[in-house]
Amino acid sequence: MKDLGHGANVEQMARMYNKNSKDIIDFSSNINPNVIQGLEERPEFIIPGNGATEIIYLLMKSIDKRIAILNPTFSEYERSARLNNLDVINLNLDESNEFEIDLNNIKENINKFDSLFVCNPNNPNGKVKNLEKLLDIIVDNNKLLIVDETFMEFVEEEEKYSLVKYVEKYPNLFILKAVTKFFGLPGIRLGYGLTSNNDIIEKIYNYKEPWTINSFADTLSNYIFKDQKYIEDSKEYYIDERNFMLSELKSINSIHVYDTDTNFILIRLNDKRAKEIKVELLREGNILIRDASNFIGLDDRYIRIAIKSHKENELLIRHMKKLLGD
Repeated sequence: MKDLGHGANVEQMARMYNKNSKDIIDFSSNINPNVIQGLEERPEFIIPGNGATEIIYLLMKSIDKRIAILNPTFSEYERSARLNNLDVINLNLDESNEFEIDLNNIKENINKFDSLFVCNPNNPNGKVKNLEKLLDIIVDNNKLLIVDETFMEFVEEEEKYSLVKYVEKYPNLFILKAVTKFFGLPGIRLGYGLTSNNDIIEKIYNYKEPWTINSFADTLSNYIFKDQKYIEDSKEYYIDERNFMLSELKSINSIHVYDTDTNFILIRLNDKRAKEIKVELLREGNILIRDASNFIGLDDRYIRIAIKSHKENELLIRHMKKLLGD
């Protein structure tokens, strides 16, 4: 299968560096390592799909021709848009200000797009934003705001930042969700879109293939969101582990560590290059990280690491300090 550049290929890297793939700790994969043991009732504005990616591709067939994307972010937004012959306008998050959204830039370009795609919390930097002012701009100008909230469940104050509460009120809003990341179920392939825009819903179902959700995913959907203990335990774990990792990593003077609200951390290297440190960590510690240089707006100084078990996180930090210095 063609590598689309979304992370490291464990088997391929193991063969390349003569490693046993079972010995490699995959810090390039941003999935909850605590696999759930066990969807709410679907209201009329929920569109289920075979993972969030299926919904993304169906959505691109169902919206107007011009779409703006806030970068750096997940590459499938642009790829799916271009495959469906949409005109893509790439707008930049402010890297000098921790990848903040520039509302003035949005206003200046408002007449150049019909839809705006934003990931919140954003991948690859992991920081959540309050998008209410952005939503106001979109609604006032009768545009469509598409928000990927795939990583929202990791956020400590999820209800404060999620725009789900506005879906019924504003047909100008489309939200993407997935169970893959937070619930640690990458093989389940269950995602969904939320919107009160009947026109978009009808168009999506016009293009959607039948029976794309397997029976296993459909059955699990009746239970996973009701497992409050798993949800609360996972949130608490990530709050503690984020604080630990950010504190330890920020003690390394030769890197810049971006604050995060999710299960991954973006790092800018000062003296080394992403490819170099990726190889060194694999050779020295059987640790595989994400080279983030292929994100639009980033370069070969950027890496992304996932937050894993405390023991594994300690191992990563120990090797990073050894290779990069305190």
